[in-house]
Amino acid sequence: MNYFVGIDVSKDTFNIAVLHQQSFILSKHLPMSQEGFSQLLSILKQYPKPIVVMESTGRFFLPLYHFLLANDIQAFVINPKILHRFFQFLSANNPSKSDTKDAKLLALFAQTNPQFLNPLPPDHHLRNLSRLIQKLKKELSEAKTQIKYALSVLFPEVEKHLNIFSFSFLNILLKYPGASYLKKASTDDIASIINSTSKARKPSFSPQEIINLAKKSIGIHNPYLSQTFIFYIEKILFLEPRIQKLENMLLEEIDHDQNQQIKLISSIRGISPKLAVHFIAEVKDVNRFSNAKKLIKYAGTDPVIKQSGKFRINMSISKQGSPWLRNILFQMAVGVVTWNSYFREYFLRKKKEFKSYKKAMVAVMNKLIRVIYGLCKKGSYFNPVLSFNSKNFISICEGSHA
Repeated sequence: MNYFVGIDVSKDTFNIAVLHQQSFILSKHLPMSQEGFSQLLSILKQYPKPIVVMESTGRFFLPLYHFLLANDIQAFVINPKILHRFFQFLSANNPSKSDTKDAKLLALFAQTNPQFLNPLPPDHHLRNLSRLIQKLKKELSEAKTQIKYALSVLFPEVEKHLNIFSFSFLNILLKYPGASYLKKASTDDIASIINSTSKARKPSFSPQEIINLAKKSIGIHNPYLSQTFIFYIEKILFLEPRIQKLENMLLEEIDHDQNQQIKLISSIRGISPKLAVHFIAEVKDVNRFSNAKKLIKYAGTDPVIKQSGKFRINMSISKQGSPWLRNILFQMAVGVVTWNSYFREYFLRKKKEFKSYKKAMVAVMNKLIRVIYGLCKKGSYFNPVLSFNSKNFISICEGSHA
């Protein structure tokens, strides 16, 4: 009989519980340190082929997980949502929680639900890297919004005349944060900043044009807002090169099969290769899903339907899947509705049917998933001339294609 070891991990400590047959034979509290890891290894070596399970909450479990793998110990990671439902089922009459109890629940879950025991995929870092990039891009977008707001007060005319987020102009604003400062600047000083930051590309503005525009500006002089303005400029100049570096790292980690799927997905007009990379980082491999419906469910864009007798009501989407993947799909949907006539026509038809922008966009997201699934299964590039409603294509998406 197997020995199941549940480990509940926190920042500084972890609890273990060893289950054999129907009895817990050991419970122990250990520190998250080399000493604690060594003690755990000594305990595990007492049992023949122990099966270790832990919950994938946060990142605290990763050092211990990789330590176990390095020492040839079978280790599996459980999705916290699945474990939570298991906890609710077993603890209906005793909902109290403790670290020791959680460790025991993990061991019991592993014993009774072996179908959920999956090792952490070797490319799990791709998903983490992709999510970090998305977080930083969100911060970048927020910083740009703050800069637009500040400029509407400090130098409102400038946005109509040039690209306010060009590298050269941001560096000019860093030294002269507003029209009240710029109108006193010398053309030589502005030219010096442009020459040192233009990156071999001639800017669309001259020093004199900026100074003249500043002199005619209705912008106010506000040192406090200017300092806030400088903070967000520095944030943009800090984030942009680092996001680029992380995106290059992500591209380097993509394997051959994933790269082929990225090419197929980005053949859809409106989806950039970078966005396709983030999609694959979340999905891992489109072909691991037996049909398109399972991929839709994985994304959490499947509709919630409530039925009672003759009444059948379509509610909102389930949102049970990955919120990161849904965000990527929404960005994809915006792109294809804007640039792809096939999806734009589909969107307009659904918007007329549902009388709702949001519901129409969800329909586009699900249509996009079905098309992506079919393209990756067939190994074909997107061709709007082909009928995605044909029996052959539908059979592929439903997983019934031989």
